[in-house]
Amino acid sequence: MKKSHLNVHYIDDTDLNQFLNSLGSKLVVNGKRAISKAMIQRHKNDFLATADQFSCWIILREPNELSDKWIGRAGYKPKRVTCKAKSADNPNHPLGGLVVNPILCPEAFTSQSLTKARITWGKDFFKNGQYPPSYSCIEGGPLKGVVERSGAFIHADYDLMTICKANEKGEFLFTTKKELYKLFRAIKPVLSRRLGVGMIRHGTEFQFMNDVGAKEFEKVIMFGPGRRIQWSVSSMPKGEYSH
Repeated sequence: MKKSHLNVHYIDDTDLNQFLNSLGSKLVVNGKRAISKAMIQRHKNDFLATADQFSCWIILREPNELSDKWIGRAGYKPKRVTCKAKSADNPNHPLGGLVVNPILCPEAFTSQSLTKARITWGKDFFKNGQYPPSYSCIEGGPLKGVVERSGAFIHADYDLMTICKANEKGEFLFTTKKELYKLFRAIKPVLSRRLGVGMIRHGTEFQFMNDVGAKEFEKVIMFGPGRRIQWSVSSMPKGEYSH
Protein backbone atom coordinates (compact mmCIF):
# COMPACT_ATOMS: atom_id res chain seq x y z
CA MET A 1 0.00 0.00 0.00
CA LYS A 2 1.38 3.36 -1.02
CA LYS A 3 1.34 6.56 0.95
CA SER A 4 0.42 9.89 -0.63
CA HIS A 5 1.94 13.30 0.05
CA LEU A 6 -1.21 14.03 2.11
CA ASN A 7 -0.25 11.21 4.47
CA VAL A 8 -3.26 9.14 3.39
CA HIS A 9 -2.87 5.43 2.76
CA TYR A 10 -3.94 4.26 -0.69
CA ILE A 11 -5.20 0.76 -1.28
CA ASP A 12 -3.25 -0.98 -4.05
CA ASP A 13 -4.62 -3.00 -6.98
CA THR A 14 -3.96 -6.36 -5.34
CA ASP A 15 -5.85 -5.43 -2.17
CA LEU A 16 -8.82 -4.10 -4.13
CA ASN A 17 -9.24 -7.26 -6.16
CA GLN A 18 -8.53 -9.43 -3.12
CA PHE A 19 -11.51 -7.79 -1.44
CA LEU A 20 -13.71 -8.52 -4.46
CA ASN A 21 -12.65 -12.16 -4.41
CA SER A 22 -13.51 -12.40 -0.70
CA LEU A 23 -17.17 -11.67 -1.27
CA GLY A 24 -19.40 -14.73 -1.16
CA SER A 25 -22.37 -13.49 -3.14
CA LYS A 26 -25.92 -14.44 -3.99
CA LEU A 27 -27.05 -13.43 -7.49
CA VAL A 28 -30.34 -11.79 -8.34
CA VAL A 29 -30.98 -11.13 -12.05
CA ASN A 30 -33.12 -8.37 -13.57
CA GLY A 31 -33.91 -6.90 -10.19
CA LYS A 32 -36.84 -9.31 -9.73
CA ARG A 33 -35.91 -10.53 -6.28
CA ALA A 34 -35.62 -8.17 -3.32
CA ILE A 35 -32.19 -8.25 -1.73
CA SER A 36 -32.73 -5.75 1.03
CA LYS A 37 -35.23 -3.27 2.39
CA ALA A 38 -32.35 -0.92 3.10
CA MET A 39 -32.77 1.39 0.15
CA ILE A 40 -35.58 3.24 -1.60
CA GLN A 41 -36.61 1.17 -4.63
CA ARG A 42 -36.18 4.16 -6.96
CA HIS A 43 -32.61 4.55 -5.73
CA LYS A 44 -31.92 0.86 -6.41
CA ASN A 45 -33.10 1.47 -9.97
CA ASP A 46 -30.80 4.51 -10.22
CA PHE A 47 -27.79 2.41 -9.17
CA LEU A 48 -28.77 -0.34 -11.62
CA ALA A 49 -29.15 2.11 -14.52
CA THR A 50 -25.77 3.71 -13.76
CA ALA A 51 -23.97 0.38 -13.45
CA ASP A 52 -25.48 -0.69 -16.78
CA GLN A 53 -24.49 2.59 -18.47
CA PHE A 54 -20.85 2.26 -17.40
CA SER A 55 -20.60 -1.56 -17.62
CA CYS A 56 -19.39 -1.89 -14.06
CA TRP A 57 -20.25 -3.07 -10.57
CA ILE A 58 -21.00 -0.40 -7.96
CA ILE A 59 -20.46 -1.82 -4.48
CA LEU A 60 -21.69 -0.18 -1.29
CA ARG A 61 -22.40 -0.98 2.32
CA GLU A 62 -25.99 -1.83 3.07
CA PRO A 63 -27.50 1.54 4.08
CA ASN A 64 -29.45 2.30 7.23
CA GLU A 65 -33.01 1.66 6.03
CA LEU A 66 -34.38 3.90 8.79
CA SER A 67 -32.96 6.91 6.94
CA ASP A 68 -35.25 6.34 3.95
CA LYS A 69 -38.09 8.37 5.46
CA TRP A 70 -35.83 11.40 5.89
CA ILE A 71 -34.17 11.45 2.46
CA GLY A 72 -35.18 14.41 0.31
CA ARG A 73 -37.22 16.16 3.00
CA ALA A 74 -36.73 19.88 3.55
CA GLY A 75 -34.41 20.53 6.50
CA TYR A 76 -32.70 17.12 6.29
CA LYS A 77 -29.35 16.37 4.66
CA PRO A 78 -27.13 13.30 4.24
CA LYS A 79 -23.97 12.91 6.31
CA ARG A 80 -20.81 14.60 5.12
CA VAL A 81 -17.37 13.09 5.50
CA THR A 82 -16.83 15.43 8.48
CA CYS A 83 -19.65 13.74 10.41
CA LYS A 84 -18.20 10.62 12.02
CA ALA A 85 -21.07 10.12 14.46
CA LYS A 86 -23.40 7.17 13.90
CA SER A 87 -26.99 7.27 12.70
CA ALA A 88 -29.54 5.78 15.10
CA ASP A 89 -30.63 2.23 14.26
CA ASN A 90 -33.49 1.46 16.66
CA PRO A 91 -36.50 0.80 14.40
CA ASN A 92 -38.88 1.47 17.29
CA HIS A 93 -37.56 4.95 18.04
CA PRO A 94 -38.87 8.07 16.22
CA LEU A 95 -35.33 9.38 15.63
CA GLY A 96 -34.15 6.19 13.90
CA GLY A 97 -32.13 6.96 10.77
CA LEU A 98 -30.93 10.35 12.02
CA VAL A 99 -27.49 11.09 13.47
CA VAL A 100 -28.06 11.14 17.21
CA ASN A 101 -25.94 11.76 20.29
CA PRO A 102 -25.72 8.29 21.92
CA ILE A 103 -24.95 9.84 25.30
CA LEU A 104 -28.04 12.08 25.41
CA CYS A 105 -30.35 9.63 23.65
CA PRO A 106 -29.07 6.05 24.04
CA GLU A 107 -32.56 4.62 23.45
CA ALA A 108 -32.32 5.63 19.76
CA PHE A 109 -29.75 2.84 19.28
CA THR A 110 -30.05 -0.92 19.56
CA SER A 111 -28.20 -2.71 22.33
CA GLN A 112 -25.89 -4.20 19.69
CA SER A 113 -24.78 -0.81 18.31
CA LEU A 114 -24.85 1.47 21.35
CA THR A 115 -21.34 0.75 22.66
CA LYS A 116 -19.73 1.33 19.25
CA ALA A 117 -21.82 4.50 18.75
CA ARG A 118 -20.59 5.89 22.08
CA ILE A 119 -16.96 5.08 21.33
CA THR A 120 -17.17 6.66 17.87
CA TRP A 121 -18.91 9.73 19.28
CA GLY A 122 -16.12 10.52 21.73
CA LYS A 123 -13.19 9.35 19.66
CA ASP A 124 -14.06 10.58 16.16
CA PHE A 125 -16.73 13.28 16.45
CA PHE A 126 -17.12 15.06 19.81
CA LYS A 127 -13.38 15.35 20.40
CA ASN A 128 -12.24 17.08 23.58
CA GLY A 129 -15.81 18.12 24.26
CA GLN A 130 -16.04 20.11 21.02
CA TYR A 131 -18.22 19.64 17.96
CA PRO A 132 -16.69 20.02 14.51
CA PRO A 133 -17.35 23.44 12.90
CA SER A 134 -21.01 24.04 11.92
CA TYR A 135 -22.28 21.10 14.03
CA SER A 136 -24.44 21.24 17.15
CA CYS A 137 -26.81 19.03 19.10
CA ILE A 138 -30.32 19.57 20.45
CA GLU A 139 -30.09 19.33 24.24
CA GLY A 140 -33.74 18.83 25.24
CA GLY A 141 -37.31 18.21 24.17
CA PRO A 142 -38.65 15.52 21.81
CA LEU A 143 -35.64 15.97 19.50
CA LYS A 144 -33.11 15.62 22.30
CA GLY A 145 -29.83 14.28 20.95
CA VAL A 146 -30.41 15.05 17.27
CA VAL A 147 -27.28 16.38 15.58
CA GLU A 148 -27.57 19.42 13.31
CA ARG A 149 -25.28 20.95 10.74
CA SER A 150 -25.98 24.55 9.77
CA GLY A 151 -29.57 24.14 10.93
CA ALA A 152 -30.31 20.88 9.08
CA PHE A 153 -30.83 17.46 10.63
CA ILE A 154 -28.53 14.72 9.32
CA HIS A 155 -29.39 11.25 8.05
CA ALA A 156 -27.18 8.43 6.75
CA ASP A 157 -25.55 8.70 3.32
CA TYR A 158 -24.55 5.94 0.88
CA ASP A 159 -21.07 4.57 1.57
CA LEU A 160 -19.47 3.28 -1.61
CA MET A 161 -16.95 0.51 -1.06
CA THR A 162 -15.55 0.36 -4.58
CA ILE A 163 -16.36 0.26 -8.30
CA CYS A 164 -15.24 -2.61 -10.51
CA LYS A 165 -15.21 -3.12 -14.27
CA ALA A 166 -17.42 -5.84 -15.76
CA ASN A 167 -17.65 -7.69 -19.06
CA GLU A 168 -20.74 -8.32 -21.18
CA LYS A 169 -21.60 -11.36 -19.03
CA GLY A 170 -21.53 -9.27 -15.87
CA GLU A 171 -18.37 -10.92 -14.61
CA PHE A 172 -16.00 -8.95 -12.39
CA LEU A 173 -12.87 -7.75 -14.19
CA PHE A 174 -9.54 -6.89 -12.60
CA THR A 175 -9.66 -3.14 -11.89
CA THR A 176 -6.62 -1.02 -11.17
CA LYS A 177 -6.57 1.88 -8.74
CA LYS A 178 -6.25 4.30 -11.66
CA GLU A 179 -9.27 2.77 -13.35
CA LEU A 180 -11.22 3.00 -10.09
CA TYR A 181 -10.50 6.73 -9.85
CA LYS A 182 -11.59 7.26 -13.45
CA LEU A 183 -14.82 5.32 -12.98
CA PHE A 184 -15.69 7.18 -9.80
CA ARG A 185 -15.15 10.60 -11.38
CA ALA A 186 -17.41 9.65 -14.30
CA ILE A 187 -20.10 7.90 -12.28
CA LYS A 188 -20.59 10.22 -9.30
CA PRO A 189 -22.25 13.14 -11.16
CA VAL A 190 -24.46 10.78 -13.18
CA LEU A 191 -25.56 8.85 -10.11
CA SER A 192 -26.11 12.03 -8.07
CA ARG A 193 -28.28 13.50 -10.81
CA ARG A 194 -30.40 10.36 -10.95
CA LEU A 195 -30.77 10.10 -7.18
CA GLY A 196 -31.78 13.77 -6.97
CA VAL A 197 -30.11 14.00 -3.54
CA GLY A 198 -26.40 14.27 -2.76
CA MET A 199 -26.21 10.85 -1.14
CA ILE A 200 -22.66 10.18 -2.40
CA ARG A 201 -20.65 12.48 -0.13
CA HIS A 202 -17.10 11.15 -0.59
CA GLY A 203 -14.96 8.82 -2.65
CA THR A 204 -15.07 5.05 -2.40
CA GLU A 205 -13.45 3.47 0.63
CA PHE A 206 -10.94 1.70 -1.58
CA GLN A 207 -9.78 5.00 -3.09
CA PHE A 208 -8.15 6.55 -0.09
CA MET A 209 -8.92 5.28 3.36
CA ASN A 210 -6.59 4.21 6.08
CA ASP A 211 -8.84 1.45 7.43
CA VAL A 212 -10.16 -0.42 4.41
CA GLY A 213 -12.63 -3.23 4.22
CA ALA A 214 -15.93 -3.99 5.89
CA LYS A 215 -16.93 -5.25 9.29
CA GLU A 216 -17.21 -9.00 9.62
CA PHE A 217 -20.69 -10.19 8.61
CA GLU A 218 -21.53 -6.73 7.30
CA LYS A 219 -23.86 -6.77 4.31
CA VAL A 220 -22.52 -5.35 1.07
CA ILE A 221 -24.80 -4.61 -1.90
CA MET A 222 -23.51 -4.79 -5.48
CA PHE A 223 -25.25 -3.30 -8.51
CA GLY A 224 -24.07 -4.53 -11.89
CA PRO A 225 -24.80 -4.30 -15.62
CA GLY A 226 -27.89 -5.96 -17.05
CA ARG A 227 -29.84 -5.07 -13.88
CA ARG A 228 -27.87 -7.60 -11.88
CA ILE A 229 -27.86 -7.35 -8.11
CA GLN A 230 -25.69 -9.29 -5.71
CA TRP A 231 -25.47 -9.14 -1.97
CA SER A 232 -22.73 -10.46 0.21
CA VAL A 233 -21.81 -10.81 3.83
CA SER A 234 -18.27 -9.51 4.08
CA SER A 235 -15.58 -12.00 4.99
CA MET A 236 -12.85 -9.36 5.07
CA PRO A 237 -12.60 -7.70 8.49
CA LYS A 238 -11.90 -3.99 8.39
CA GLY A 239 -8.20 -3.25 8.30
CA GLU A 240 -7.20 -6.82 7.45
CA TYR A 241 -5.26 -5.69 4.37
CA SER A 242 -3.99 -2.39 5.78
CA HIS A 243 -0.24 -2.18 6.09
